[in-house]
Amino acid sequence: MVLVAGHRAFKGQYIENTMVAFERAYEAKSDIIETDLQMTSDGVVVVNHDVDTGRIWDRNLFIADHTFEEISKLRCKDDQTLKMPTLVEILEWIVEHPGVRIMLDIKFTNQKIVLPKAYAAMLSVKNDIRYWQERIIWGLWQLDWFEYGVETGAIKDFEVFVITLSLDIAEQFINYSLKLNNPHFRLSGISIHFVASWTKRFRHMLTPKLMENDIKVFLWTVNKGIDFEYTGGLPIAGVVTDDPIVARQLSREYSRVREFVPPDWKSPNGLRFYVFLAAYHIICSLLFKPWAHTKLGPYSIAYFVLYILRTIHFL
Repeated sequence: MVLVAGHRAFKGQYIENTMVAFERAYEAKSDIIETDLQMTSDGVVVVNHDVDTGRIWDRNLFIADHTFEEISKLRCKDDQTLKMPTLVEILEWIVEHPGVRIMLDIKFTNQKIVLPKAYAAMLSVKNDIRYWQERIIWGLWQLDWFEYGVETGAIKDFEVFVITLSLDIAEQFINYSLKLNNPHFRLSGISIHFVASWTKRFRHMLTPKLMENDIKVFLWTVNKGIDFEYTGGLPIAGVVTDDPIVARQLSREYSRVREFVPPDWKSPNGLRFYVFLAAYHIICSLLFKPWAHTKLGPYSIAYFVLYILRTIHFL
């Protein structure tokens, strides 16, 4: 049965990446809790998905341009008792909750110094690096971040996942890890968009390489029964999901599926399947072009594309 990772803790039922969502994800017995890091202008690492604060919080600030004192005054639009957690607060929460494992999704919009700062935060909370190596998974989006983690030693002996839409980027990480051939700095897994796992490239070309080198596969964001059915026929180790309770039920329901069978394109599920596949290929062909990182104000073109994809629930 696949592992269940709570997306932004428990995004489906609670305000994402808040202490309430972490508590509920823990109570739901999530195998892993996935969360996101940003960094303030004065170097404090905080927990928030977006680079800005307007979607969840009561004032719209670009986090990297504001001090922690300013960010700490924000309150949740929907619940004024909630504030944006710091990484240190989450790490302290981990110590109080036995068995918790956290995947830190570190957006490439951050400065790379966030890696050693996060590492230092761990040791400030509990000065036992082995303890954190057993509980923290680094989630990185770009290969130069993996290289930086090796150079600084921040990711040594931790589990490291590449998080990506692109199978090209996933392969870059895989090949780098294999070339490095260092057990202290190896790629543990890939976390890819669930539609990427439907492609022939993933199923026929990438899967043997992943299995041969014991590299786990997680899919995001998996919420529907039909998508759990597809995972049953693929070598999927885990799913990132908005509702860990529902995901656990669906995982059990489809655990006996042993073969991936693409649906007939004329069926309702088939239409969705092939439209999503076509959309996935188009998005990857556009999103990873150099011009996609052109800035429009504080945001890149890629940011706006991703915002649209989230709005239509493709992400």
